[in-house]
Amino acid sequence: METPAGAAPAQKHGAQYAAAGTYSPDAVAATMQRGDGGFGRDQQTYYDHPVLRKAHWKWEIVAYFFAGGIAAASSALAALASRGGDPDDAQLVRNGRYTALAGALVSSVLLVKDLGRPERFLNMLRIAKLKSPMSVGVYTLITFSTNAGLRGLEQLHADGVLPQLAPGWVAKPLRALTGAPSTALMASYTGVLLSATAIPVWFTGRRHIPAIFVCSAASTGAALQNALLALIGGSPRTAKKLELVEFVASLAEAALLVHWQRTAGDSAKTLFTGARGAKLKTYTLGIGIALPALLMLPTLLSRKRPEKHHRVRTLLTAACALYGGYVLRESVVYAGRDSADDPRAYLRHPE
Repeated sequence: METPAGAAPAQKHGAQYAAAGTYSPDAVAATMQRGDGGFGRDQQTYYDHPVLRKAHWKWEIVAYFFAGGIAAASSALAALASRGGDPDDAQLVRNGRYTALAGALVSSVLLVKDLGRPERFLNMLRIAKLKSPMSVGVYTLITFSTNAGLRGLEQLHADGVLPQLAPGWVAKPLRALTGAPSTALMASYTGVLLSATAIPVWFTGRRHIPAIFVCSAASTGAALQNALLALIGGSPRTAKKLELVEFVASLAEAALLVHWQRTAGDSAKTLFTGARGAKLKTYTLGIGIALPALLMLPTLLSRKRPEKHHRVRTLLTAACALYGGYVLRESVVYAGRDSADDPRAYLRHPE
C-alpha cells in the first residue's frame, strides 16, 4: 500500500501499521512519542478500532422499556380517571390498575433475566446515586411496583376477590408521596438512561429520547386500555377520551422523531438510515402513528355522543400502535449498539 507523498508523517506511520496489520507496543509507543496519538490531519479513527464499548442489551431490555412504559401510562390513566373522571370511567380505573401491576411484574422479570442472576439486582440496591440514571431507575421500579401492588390489592378488594390486606393508614400516605413521582419516572427514566451516555446516536438525542419515550408510553398505554374496553366492555365515551390521548401523544412523538432526525446529522444515521431507518419509518411513523391517527380522526372530529364501540377498528389501531411502539424502542436500542461500533461517529471532528 503506497502512501501519498504529501501525507502527514503520522498518517504515513498509520498507513504502514494498517498495511502490515500489526499494532505492536513499539508502534503504539512511537505514536505517543510523536504526540499525535496516531492521528494525522486527515485521519479520523485509531486504525478503525471501536472507541466505545457497546451495550450488551438484547430483546429483554427492549421488552422491559416497552412494558415499563405501558405500565406507567396505564397507572397514570387509571389515577386520572379515578380522581377526575366520570362514573363511566370506572372500567378504565379497574383495567389500568391491573395492567400497571402486570406490567410492573413483567418488567421486574425481564430486568432480572437481562442481569443473568437475581443477586445482581439485589446488589444494585446497596448504593443509591441520584446522579446515576441506572441507580435511580432501579429504585423507581421498586417504588412503582410497590404502588402498583397496593393499587392492585385495593382493586381486588373492591371487586370482592380479596379482603382488605393493606391498611388504609399505610397505603394512602405511601401512594400520596410516591405514586405520581414514581409513575412519571417510570415513563421517562429509560430515555434518560440511554441519552446519558457517550454513544453518539443516543447522545445526539439527549433532548429527544426521554420525551419520545414518554409520548410513546402514553400512546401505547391508551391504545392498550382502549383495546381492553373493546374486549371486556366499557363506556364508549371513555373510549373516545382514550383515542384523544393516543392521537395527541402519537403526533407529538412523530414530531419529536422528525426533529431529532433533522438536528442529529450523521451521528444518528444508524437509526434513521438503512434497513433500520426504513423499518422505523414504516412501522413506527407509518403503521404505528399515521394509520391509527387517520382511523381515529372521524370519531374525534364528530360532535355526536358515541353510542357504541367500534371494536374492529379499535383493535386494529391498538395493534398497530403497540407494534409501532415496540419497534421504536427496538430501533433506538439496537441503533445505539451499531453506533458504538463506528469510531468515526465518536471521533468526528466538529464542524
